[in-house]
Amino acid sequence: MKAQGSRPPNVLLILFDKCTTASISAYREGPGRTPNIDALAADGVLFSHAYTPAALCGPARASMLTGKYPHAHRLRRNVYPFDAGSLNSNYQEPISDPFRDRRFDLWDNVPYFLSNAGYATGHVGKWHLGPANPGFFDYYKGFNSQLRHWVGEPHKSAWRPDIHTDDSIRFIDRNAGQPFFLQTSYYAPHEPLDPPRDWLEKFHGVEHAEYYATVANLDANVGRILNSLRKNGVFDHTLVIFTTDHGRTWIDRPGSAEGICLPYEECSRIPLVLRHPDLMPRGKTWRSGVTTADLMPTILEAAGVGLAQSATDSPRVPAIQSRSLIAEVRSGADNWPRDIVLQNIPQRGIHDSYYDERAIRTERHKLILRKFDVRPALRPGELYDLTADPAEAHNLYASQAAVVKDLARRLAAWGRTQKDELAVELGDWASR
Repeated sequence: MKAQGSRPPNVLLILFDKCTTASISAYREGPGRTPNIDALAADGVLFSHAYTPAALCGPARASMLTGKYPHAHRLRRNVYPFDAGSLNSNYQEPISDPFRDRRFDLWDNVPYFLSNAGYATGHVGKWHLGPANPGFFDYYKGFNSQLRHWVGEPHKSAWRPDIHTDDSIRFIDRNAGQPFFLQTSYYAPHEPLDPPRDWLEKFHGVEHAEYYATVANLDANVGRILNSLRKNGVFDHTLVIFTTDHGRTWIDRPGSAEGICLPYEECSRIPLVLRHPDLMPRGKTWRSGVTTADLMPTILEAAGVGLAQSATDSPRVPAIQSRSLIAEVRSGADNWPRDIVLQNIPQRGIHDSYYDERAIRTERHKLILRKFDVRPALRPGELYDLTADPAEAHNLYASQAAVVKDLARRLAAWGRTQKDELAVELGDWASR
């Protein structure tokens, strides 16, 4: 369904990095203060149970753009064009262009399709899918990762999020007369956390004040971008999407070195807001589970761009594994109609072993299963009742065998449908 009007809608995709629902005040879960994002949510749809397919930057961003889960696009770790160090979450060899690396399947993606449909395409900020323009952005002011938030000496030089906002506004000013896709991707609030001091003072005495102050500052920058849409007369003709690649935890969870790569709610459940007056309801909270892989078909449906032609010019439909949130929300069936699957690898091992992981999240429960690199490869997992235990503090795996078996069968069935061999293996094993 395309928005009404003589031309397709613009798309503005705003990403924060390592952002939690607690830092967005519309979720009412923590000390966050984000009036501009809150206003988007009040005039659009706030998704209370949005999940990232993988709580790691590169895989999450690849899923967002391709509509595929990590096992399908095959980018399971972060890429760097140099030796990235020893973390298990990074590819150990330099990878300068994952789009032309045959190990990965990334070419059927949002900006590629929109570029070929006549959209002006732009990316500003962190990309984490290689250091350079893959070729489908008309404007690229990006970087792979690990660029400091201050251009020079902290507090005595330019704050990089302000620069990225300026770049985004210039792109909008230049392209407001035609359909455009702009991805503005702030590296903050990823570490290092050192926000402008006037913002930090607003959170005096708050635990993790640097983090929440950084998010509040980014919200002000979001407000500047939204005002540029209004100034150019295209705010109501733009599908605005706000989200993040993954959350973070300050709890010492197993498998993480940096508070990421985890299936637990504070990492895998993320903020997501969509706003367009024609395409989405206004002032609605959608509580059913969705994933950011759903953004690819959502954006293309909004733009009226079909998927009958792929990047290889073969007459096939790309094998996306998600569905449009426009159709889902407009259906009104907010009854958690599908299970959510999470696919993580660890940053550090558990009991001296790395593993590959699948988790399945239903309206009430979450089952986490892992296959370890050392014997025994298959071991008892974790089961949480998120209605009674939203903090995931009490593992019920040993005491709720019937629930484990039911969820494991559902995971295996999902794996057979989506050709995920590990989901099938883990689900079949745990359902015996």
